Amino acid sequence: MSSARTNPTESVESVEPDLAGEFVEGRRADATPFERELWDMIDEIPDPHIPVSLVEMGMIYDVEVTNGHVAVEMTYPCMGCPAYDMIQNDIRSCLSLTDGVDEVDVEVVWDPVWSKDMLTEPVREKMRESGISL
Repeated sequence: MSSARTNPTESVESVEPDLAGEFVEGRRADATPFERELWDMIDEIPDPHIPVSLVEMGMIYDVEVTNGHVAVEMTYPCMGCPAYDMIQNDIRSCLSLTDGVDEVDVEVVWDPVWSKDMLTEPVREKMRESGISL
């Protein structure tokens, strides 16, 4: 999405699902300092069904800022998520209160498809401790 990326032609769609978790971490690492700040803010938004954040769940694929316009690229673990609108509204509400943010767009993508392989081991442990089996 961003021209600030080390490989601006690489898109989420070009990544194989089993490498998606690493890809997302790479996108976050390639973010500008302000974009990383926004990633951190989204990381405070909990998944409404599971005791981890949207970032920990691997649902956020990218955050890009251009002249006050924030574009968030995300996915869901399943189609038809009952919290679809609520989650997007939470992201918009959270980020729109930030200095330097004039507009927030959330784009939902389905490629790569979310998989539990996107979860890091600490997140898996947190879920197991909450009684969620993987």
